Amino acid sequence: MQIDKLVALWQGYRQRGVNPTIHPDDHMFKSNLLLDDYEIVGESGLKVIHSVLAMSRKEAVYNVLDFGCGHGRVARYIRAMFPKADLSFSDIDPSCTDFCATQFSGKAVQSTADLSQLTLPHGMDLIWVGSVFTHIDYKRMEILFDKLFQALGRGGILIATFRGRQTYEITKSRPEQTTLYASLLEQYETVGSGYQPYPRSVVQMGMTDWGLSLVSIEKIVALGKRHTNARLIGYSEAGWANVHDVGAWTKL
Repeated sequence: MQIDKLVALWQGYRQRGVNPTIHPDDHMFKSNLLLDDYEIVGESGLKVIHSVLAMSRKEAVYNVLDFGCGHGRVARYIRAMFPKADLSFSDIDPSCTDFCATQFSGKAVQSTADLSQLTLPHGMDLIWVGSVFTHIDYKRMEILFDKLFQALGRGGILIATFRGRQTYEITKSRPEQTTLYASLLEQYETVGSGYQPYPRSVVQMGMTDWGLSLVSIEKIVALGKRHTNARLIGYSEAGWANVHDVGAWTKL
C-alpha cells in the first residue's frame, strides 16, 4: 500500500478513536486486569495489520474477517481504521460474534470445533487471526490455514499469530514451566511443533481439544508453502504485543 494511504488510515483511526464498550464476560479484559494492558494489546494488533499493509500490494480494504474475534480486543481497532469496510467476526462463542457484530457494525460468523467443517465468507481482502493457531496442534493448523486461505480474494492478506521461539526460550528458562510443559517442549525440540491440551476444567466453550502450542519459524512458513499461489510477505518474531510471532501471506 502506498505510504500516503497508510498515513491517512492511521490518522483517520486516531481521529475517530475506538468504541470503548467492554463485554462483561470478556475474559481477555478480565485477565489483563488493567484497561491500559487491554488497549495496548488491541492497538498492537492494528499496528501489525498496518505494517503488513505497508509491505503488500493491497491498495484498498473492503472486506475484513476477524477470526477468533473474542469480545473485540482487536476488532474495535479494526473498525476504527476501516470505518467503511464490511467486517465479519468469527468465534466459537456466539456471545463474542453477536457482541462484535452489534458493537462494531458487522456480520457474525459462527465457528466450529471441527475445523474441517468450518464455513467462511469468501473474497476477503484481509483476515486477522489473533491467538487461535496458538491453541491447536499442527494438523489442525494446516486445516485452519487452508480454510482461511481459501476465504481470501485475489491479492487478499492473511495475518496470523503463533507461539514461537521466544515463547520456547522463556518457558525453557523457568524450572516450574519446564516441568509443567515438558511434553510440549520435547515435541517442539524434536519436530518443530508441539501441543499440550489444557486441563478439562479450563477448556473453552465448545472446544473439547484446546490447549497451548509451540511452532518453529520453519513450520509456520511451511503452512503457506503448501499453496502455489501463496506468498509470504512478512514474518516477525514476537511481533504482536512482544509475545506472539506474526506470519503474513498474500494470495496471488
